[in-house]
Amino acid sequence: MKKYIPSIITGGSILCGVMAIQLGDFYWSSILIICSIVLDTLDGLVARLLHATSEFGKQMDSFADIISFGLAPAYMYFLMAPDDSLIVKLVPSFMVLAGVIRLIIFNLSPSRPYFRGLPIPSNALFFLGIILGYHNENQFIINFFDIKINYIITALFMSAMMLAFPLRMFSLKGFSKTQQKSNIFLYLLVGISIILLLVFSYPAIPLLVLTYILLSIIYTFTTKVDATVDEVPKFM
Repeated sequence: MKKYIPSIITGGSILCGVMAIQLGDFYWSSILIICSIVLDTLDGLVARLLHATSEFGKQMDSFADIISFGLAPAYMYFLMAPDDSLIVKLVPSFMVLAGVIRLIIFNLSPSRPYFRGLPIPSNALFFLGIILGYHNENQFIINFFDIKINYIITALFMSAMMLAFPLRMFSLKGFSKTQQKSNIFLYLLVGISIILLLVFSYPAIPLLVLTYILLSIIYTFTTKVDATVDEVPKFM
């Protein structure tokens, strides 16, 4: 029975993502996306703890990510659209497409102590902060995304970051107890995150993700890895 527990948790993440889309409410949909993030973290931990990892669970987790971290945030961003023009309606779809491509690449890649490109949950977190700020009538966020070009460029930039496979995004998987120098980026991110959250509240969340991207660019150019392991698999 225990081998089904991680998949049941993943199923809960899918349900939260679908409900977030169905509700289309800036507050409650955000809460449901947060629940999906928690469940997405939990299913992997439980699978490893129970030694219940499987190919089925891996594929189900990817489908959950597409719904909860691709479709749901993209739809909520669509509801923030500054006008009804075709390009404005289209750009949230690019985030979903980029997320799907990214997850396919991830499933075909060997395990690494870092991510290639921006993880789709981080992209969801970025837009979650924007949605919550919009809901709480943060004037900077409202004014910024009322400008059409800002709305379009933001979606395209985040989509590009998910597909920026030469970019190595550091992660907790790469945390080393012996090589403290390699952990400096994680320490910096945690320290900056605390400061941003204390100063900016909800708008700190997208700033946090942008800080993660910036630090990862520095990480990419200052660390060396095995070129063979670092290759993106050829699947076409």
